[in-house]
Amino acid sequence: MMDRLRSTLVGVVVLVSTLAAACGDDGPPAGPPPSNPAPPSLSCAAPVTVDNAVGAAQAVTYTAPIVTNGTTPVNVNCVPASGSMFQIGETTVTCLAVDAIGRQATCLFPVTVRHRHLAWTNFLAYGDSMTEGQNGRQLNFFPIVDTANSYPTLLQQLFATRIPGQNIVVINAGRGGELITQNEDRLKQTLDAVRPQVLLFLEGANDMIAAAPPQVIAEGVRESIKRARDRGVQYIFVSTLLPVAPENCPMPNRPPCKFVPAGLPAATNQLIRPLVPANGAHLVDPYDEFVTNKATYISVDGLHLTAEGNRALASAFWNRIVAVIPARQLFGLAGGLQPLSLPD
Repeated sequence: MMDRLRSTLVGVVVLVSTLAAACGDDGPPAGPPPSNPAPPSLSCAAPVTVDNAVGAAQAVTYTAPIVTNGTTPVNVNCVPASGSMFQIGETTVTCLAVDAIGRQATCLFPVTVRHRHLAWTNFLAYGDSMTEGQNGRQLNFFPIVDTANSYPTLLQQLFATRIPGQNIVVINAGRGGELITQNEDRLKQTLDAVRPQVLLFLEGANDMIAAAPPQVIAEGVRESIKRARDRGVQYIFVSTLLPVAPENCPMPNRPPCKFVPAGLPAATNQLIRPLVPANGAHLVDPYDEFVTNKATYISVDGLHLTAEGNRALASAFWNRIVAVIPARQLFGLAGGLQPLSLPD
C-alpha cells in the first residue's frame, strides 16, 4: 500500500514538473514579427524638352527618378533609358521600381524632341490621285478623296507638331488620273502659281496602269525634275513608285480594282533610284516598307493608300526632308535669315 502511494506521489510530482516546464518563464513574451518598410514609391523627373535636334532622332539624357521606401535593394529601370536616341516628337518614358520582396512602383514623364527650324517653309506636293488623297474606295461610282488622310495633310501635321512655330505650309496639288508623260503644262502652271521652295513629287501610277514601259515613266520623272529646276525650286524630293496589291481586291479586274502588270513598279524603281540623284533631286524610297506591309498600307483597289499607308509615306518624306534641308540661321551675315549648309 505504501509502495503504491509512493508511486502515485512520484507521478504527480513528474506531472507537475512537466507542466511547470511547459509554462515556465523563458523571458518576456515575444512581440509581433518586425514589419517591412512601406512599399516603394517612385518620383519621376519633370518633362524634358530638347530643341534644335538634327536628324530624325536625338540622344537625350535625363535625371534618374527618386525612389523612397521599399525593402532594399530596390532596382529601378526606365524605358527608354537615359542617353537613348529619341525620335522627333513626344516619347513617354516609363520607370519601374521593384524592391527585394517584389513590390513595385511606376512613374512616367514625356520627352519632347523638336527639330531645328528648316531653311525653307513653302512646300508643294505634286502628283496624281495618290497625292490628292483618293483612298481606293468609291461612292456612287465616284472615287472618294480623303483629304484629311492624304500624305500632304499628314506631313503638314508632322511639321506642326515636331517643328512648332515655324508655320511650314504643304500645298496639295494632286490630281487624279494624271499621267507623268502628260503633266508638262499643269506642272509648269502650278510651279509658277505657288513658287515653292521645296517640291515633293510622286507620279507614274496611271502610266503603270496604262502599261507604259519603265523607261518612259523614268523619263517622265527626269523631265519633271528639270521643269522644277528651271523654275528655281531649291529642293526636290522624288518618291519611288509604290507597290500594288491585287490580293487586296475583293473582285480582281473589276471596279474599283486597278490592274498593273506584275513587276512593273519594281522594274521602274530600278531606273528611278539612280536617276533622281543624278539629276540633282533627293530620293525618297519607301518601296520595300510598302511591300512588307501591303496588306495594311494598300487599299481595297490594290493601288491607292489606306490611312496607315499615307502615314507611312508622310513619315518617309519627313525623314528624308529633315536629313537634307539645312537649318535656318537666326543671324546671317547679311542681317537676315540665312540657311546653314549641312552635309547631304
